[in-house]
Amino acid sequence: MQLTDSLHTKFDTIVNPMGYGIVRVQINGMVRKTLQVMIERLDEQPINVEDCAIVSRTLSVHLNVDDPISGQYVLEISSPGLERPLIQPKDYKRFLGAEIVVKTILPVGNRKIFSGTLEAASDDSVSLSLKHPLDSGLDSIDIRYGDIRQAHLVSSI
Repeated sequence: MQLTDSLHTKFDTIVNPMGYGIVRVQINGMVRKTLQVMIERLDEQPINVEDCAIVSRTLSVHLNVDDPISGQYVLEISSPGLERPLIQPKDYKRFLGAEIVVKTILPVGNRKIFSGTLEAASDDSVSLSLKHPLDSGLDSIDIRYGDIRQAHLVSSI
C-alpha cells in the first residue's frame, strides 16, 4: 500500500466523525514537499475556509504525533472545487448521470481523453455515453478503473 493510500484511510477515519470525507491525498515536490489533502463535507454542502481550518488543525495534531513523512513538508487542505476529481468507485457511483472527463493511461480507439455522461459504475469499470463518438462510430465506452489516469466532473457553470 502506498503512503498516500494509507494516509487517505487514516485521515478519513479521523475526519468522518467530524462530518468530513477525504477525496484525495497527494504528496508533491521533492525539495519542498506539500501534503495536499482534498476534503468534502458529508452533508454535501460546499467547503468553506473554516472547514479547511478545522480539518487542518485536527490533522496537524495527528501528524505531529505520528509523523509518516520524512523531512519537512507543508500541509495543505482544500476543497474539490467545481471539477471534483473522481478517485474511487464510490465517487463514480455517487455521480451517475453527471458529465465527466476521463483520461486513460493507454489510448482506446486512438484517444486518451473521453468526455460524456457517466451512465454506469461497477466495482471494476465505468460506462460513458460519449459526447463525441469514437472513430468507429461507437457512442459509448466501458473503461476499467485500472486504465484511468484521472477523471473529474465537468462544471456546469
